Amino acid sequence: MKKSWTARVVTEGGTVKYTAGAASNPTPGYSKFILNLASPPNVTLTTVDGNTFTGKYELQNDKTIVLTGLTPVPTGTNGTISYTIDSVTDAELKVTRTTADPKTGGSLNSYTLKNP
Repeated sequence: MKKSWTARVVTEGGTVKYTAGAASNPTPGYSKFILNLASPPNVTLTTVDGNTFTGKYELQNDKTIVLTGLTPVPTGTNGTISYTIDSVTDAELKVTRTTADPKTGGSLNSYTLKNP
């Protein structure tokens, strides 16, 4: 998990919004999405709108990734974002955000991430 991860497939509220390599995507901004866990406990998150946030991360019970102290503070988060880990391999990390994302209309989003 200690890698930099980029979006392969992203769903918002169960609807696919981005697939890497597709001819067209409803939300092409996910090509900018990066979850960089390569330097624990430091994290860098680049979101769908291209904004970058830095902070710390911790793994809880091998089931949840919690990002804390994010600066600048992402909208509606108080500086904390959590993801449930659905599965992880050397090449792929599947996570689901535990709270609605105000940047995507309040949807719960799932990310299938790849190691670039």
